[in-house]
Amino acid sequence: MNATSSRLWLAIRFSDLALTALTANAADDRTTIVVQKKQVIFANALAVAAGVQQAMDATTAQLLSSCVVLERDEAKEQAALHQLSELLYQISPYIEDYNSKAFAQSGLLLEISSCLALFGGVKPLAEKTFSLLDQTPHGFQYGLGHSAAAAWYLSFAHYAISDEETRSVFIERLNALSIDLLADYPKALESLDKTGFRYFADLARQIQGKSSASFRKRLGSDFTDLLDDIYGNDRNILQTALFEKPRDTYRPDEWFEEDIQFEYPVTIVEQLKPAIENLLQQLCDYLRKRQQQCQYIEWRIADIYRQQITIAVKSDLPQTGWQLLYDLSLIQFDVRELPFEVDTIGLCCQQTMPLQSRNQNLDFEQNRRNGFSATDFTITIAKLKARLGESKVYKLSYKDSRVPELTNSYLPLAEKSQQLLPAIYQQSIRPAWLLAAPELAEERQGRLFWKGYFSITLGPERIIGNWWQSAVARDYYLATRQDNVRLWVYFDLYEKRWYVHGVFS
Repeated sequence: MNATSSRLWLAIRFSDLALTALTANAADDRTTIVVQKKQVIFANALAVAAGVQQAMDATTAQLLSSCVVLERDEAKEQAALHQLSELLYQISPYIEDYNSKAFAQSGLLLEISSCLALFGGVKPLAEKTFSLLDQTPHGFQYGLGHSAAAAWYLSFAHYAISDEETRSVFIERLNALSIDLLADYPKALESLDKTGFRYFADLARQIQGKSSASFRKRLGSDFTDLLDDIYGNDRNILQTALFEKPRDTYRPDEWFEEDIQFEYPVTIVEQLKPAIENLLQQLCDYLRKRQQQCQYIEWRIADIYRQQITIAVKSDLPQTGWQLLYDLSLIQFDVRELPFEVDTIGLCCQQTMPLQSRNQNLDFEQNRRNGFSATDFTITIAKLKARLGESKVYKLSYKDSRVPELTNSYLPLAEKSQQLLPAIYQQSIRPAWLLAAPELAEERQGRLFWKGYFSITLGPERIIGNWWQSAVARDYYLATRQDNVRLWVYFDLYEKRWYVHGVFS
């Protein structure tokens, strides 16, 4: 490439991503539209032929074409872009994504100047890229430019790649584009339209005459920065940028997956332990080299007939060492029998996170060696979960409510609970534990009875609330039963009945 700039960008714009992200079969055999907020954001060829236009009301589009209506899913579009980035990582390590709100189109921007020697030039590199994309269900257009923004907008005007492009050629091509492509900046576009700007060339002449700073007050800094990025200029001055913006390096997905094949069929868990330890130590080395940590792993055991089961192991806190994961793994293996003779055991860790530095207490005298450590607690909790089930082990947290039975919630152990109670709860007489549900107290011979006769000792404390769901109006009292057990009872002002709600220790 004969260019004065050292950077070269290839933009890939996926014009039908809104549809292909929703369905693998994007063939035009059905009239289909994609809508967002009841407006058409994409219409396939059959829908366009029937008169459907972008931004048309979804109901009108259906009346015109009897089309299939799909709701846009931006999360699926981002997932598709991620998969495409993984695919194109073999072309360039410098990949950025671009999302246009106005056109409901997304794409990838590849900086390819450092990869030209590997592929033998721009044209062979582009051909390799296009052959990879042809294997996907996504339709695409491409653009080549001296900057990422220039390449993106040039993807709207088809130019064959000749391997002879220069910066001046790119600017000449840009100048022929309509400013309608700048629809992601509607206020700036409206202002430009009112002042007679029609093409990028009009913008270029204004920049050459007065610099891009003349746009900044009227059109905003974001739009002005875009113009500088398109033409590769330094901010506010009329010259090519002296210093190029650092390129973002794409990080592809990577995970740990290893297995060990035994020389003989394994029938008991005890014989698996050396392999479990070996694989976990390999995982530990993998995490340490990448400054990562994990809290979820999967064991996969299989026999010679390819039967396979998966055993998940989860730690409440991220781990970098193998010892705790080893203990947690053995707990999971010990609570079940091997369903077959094991030929292979594998370890997979797909989810890691950056290592977070943690403060450690220096214990020179080793006073805490025999104490109950956080690791001991984690192992104890893991044993309880393995034997009782994940949902049976939880912590309680305070939740703001006037109604006593609604003032607590169940949280996973890893989440932080709210333990600070409002002043009214600290001053009022309340039992530590409530009954699972208030129990009706009987009236016998003019006296209150619940597992024995009781009498009111102190009260009342009136509680009124929850009117937006099921209104509550109660008078709470401290009561003493005939066996000296103290009760927390209330009189329901709506039902005119007595209930026992808690028992004091």
